[in-house]
Amino acid sequence: MKKLYIVALGIFVSGSMLAQPTIQYPDNAPAIGDVSYLQFVSPTGLSAGSSGANVSWDFSVLENDSTSLVTAVDPATTPAGGDYPGASVAFNQDDLVYSYSFIDNTGMYYMGAKVDTGSYSYQLIYSDHRQFLQYPFTFMNSFSDSYKGISSAAVAEVRVDGYSIVVADAYGTLTLPTGTYDDVLRISTLDTETDSIFVGGVFVMLNEVMRQQFLWYAPNSKSPLFSLESVTTNGVETACCFYSTAGSGIHAVENSSVSELNVYPIPASDHLFIEFQSSGNKAVTISIVNQVGQLVISREMPEQKPGLISEKININALPAGIYFANVSCKSGNQITEKFVKQ
Repeated sequence: MKKLYIVALGIFVSGSMLAQPTIQYPDNAPAIGDVSYLQFVSPTGLSAGSSGANVSWDFSVLENDSTSLVTAVDPATTPAGGDYPGASVAFNQDDLVYSYSFIDNTGMYYMGAKVDTGSYSYQLIYSDHRQFLQYPFTFMNSFSDSYKGISSAAVAEVRVDGYSIVVADAYGTLTLPTGTYDDVLRISTLDTETDSIFVGGVFVMLNEVMRQQFLWYAPNSKSPLFSLESVTTNGVETACCFYSTAGSGIHAVENSSVSELNVYPIPASDHLFIEFQSSGNKAVTISIVNQVGQLVISREMPEQKPGLISEKININALPAGIYFANVSCKSGNQITEKFVKQ
């Protein structure tokens, strides 16, 4: 069953000293054209581990479940974009979920989401937006935020009233199936929420919700490397967990990276040339995403020598329109460039 995520072993203190990381704008702010691949895993037996400085978290062995593609798109191109005035970016998850945010140099603010799986649908609109991140944000920084909204589905309406406490409670080294990542900042978010449920305008019941989420970010990561979330509703707990694979803009100890993306000709017709600088060491993924966030071309390139990489992509079959070329390595930052297909 496809999991829908709405925009997250041994634990010991390391003997080595790590740089204290900072989440900041625009390095860690999602932008239109960014691509993330989420690998959902079983949360059974997983613990968020310790807080503090120079912590090591080992999640190298995880039980994989489903996968999702999440692309950052222009809200105006989405089905419900007009319902979220002021949104600067929308996140398209597998054409099933569109979540909306406003992002500037002060932080990332969650405005709501539209979900439509074919078998069911609902929409959440926050009248008082929920602050998701603050920029800049470093170890021991914290903020709190209240939020309100309405979620509607068929004849039911849920009135949401919540309060968040967000703390950068730890930093250190994170090990995932994709590799080991240094200078990682962990952000802990605790939401206490009251959901009042109405049917046909008549109050039916009250849900008391407590949501605890841990997110691990590396320098320049546009999305979290790892997310572990538990939700307790009226005493019943559920959990969700995922890690980001290629395309998440992550920075690892191997220091593989891509930079200086050049896409031509613009406009393009039959072929597109993609050039970029690579530090080598890791395989590279080239992705072409359309304006509504759908992945239309994906090409895996094997390990490359350091230097200029040039690739010719056949785009003759693509309809005319605006597209985004995205280049990423498994343990390096992603780069994106917009182009026009005529």
